[in-house]
Amino acid sequence: MHRVDLYAPDGGLGLVVTGRDMPHLRFEVASGRRLLLRQQGRVVLLGKVHRWSYGVHVYRTGGYLSPLPALRADHARQVTHPGTAAWFDRWAHQFASWLDDAEAGPLHNGFWILRPRTLPPYCLRGDLTEDYPAAYLDWFGEGWNGVLPLRQLPDAEVARVMAYRRQAREQVLPPILLWSVSGFDGYLLIDGHCRLAAALAEGIEPSVLVLAIGSDPETDQEGLDQAATGHIELMDRVNEQAVRQRHDARRAADALTRQFAAACAGLPGEGRTRAWPLTGGMWAWEQQAASVARGWLAEVEEE
Repeated sequence: MHRVDLYAPDGGLGLVVTGRDMPHLRFEVASGRRLLLRQQGRVVLLGKVHRWSYGVHVYRTGGYLSPLPALRADHARQVTHPGTAAWFDRWAHQFASWLDDAEAGPLHNGFWILRPRTLPPYCLRGDLTEDYPAAYLDWFGEGWNGVLPLRQLPDAEVARVMAYRRQAREQVLPPILLWSVSGFDGYLLIDGHCRLAAALAEGIEPSVLVLAIGSDPETDQEGLDQAATGHIELMDRVNEQAVRQRHDARRAADALTRQFAAACAGLPGEGRTRAWPLTGGMWAWEQQAASVARGWLAEVEEE
């Protein structure tokens, strides 16, 4: 893996991954709007999209394992200046190293993005999926944009959660790791179930690092070219207003410059999450679902 710094307002890392044609944590799809998430040969999630694409029914099997090792309290306290760009940068490098070494993670060939993100409050509140093992991700309206834990969130009084709650009060709680999944219009929680439970129990917003596959460089360049062309055209109009001694011309120029800078800072963007064909297709998916979630399968098949 080769790492590059992202020159964005929030920082982050670009990860150039090679030599990994097929990851050990991957989505597989079959006909009939069926999908699953497989980890090292185990099915850890089953999914079926609503017939009218209003959402997706999911079922977690309980077999998911985090690709990252358990975080020790002394390690968390050694990463100083919590919440700063330098703090996020150190954790991003640490997570990248662990993901590179992991045999159960989602990295495959391509350009990945690992960076901090401030989520809207509803992502980890109203749109945090607490139903387990079955749940429904509702796309109706403006989409979902929530967080789906791959394991059941532990109780706030569990010993490990209590230890993380102490770190939360000390303001040294490490970030949780989310995987941005375009096919769900939201995020999978791939590491930090206990840390998330601790943050919620303490009434704080957890720090977040998001892992996502990068968008196509050609698409990014096209978007940048369009933004630059539009910026030049608008600036020409502002300059004409300045010649006419319009008092608001300088303010408009400053606003346009900030807008263009924000468009550039948003690159590279996030791409579509890749999925692989499920060997055996729909029949194999039905067999897998019937073996671990027969009742759930009967419900979603009736839809």
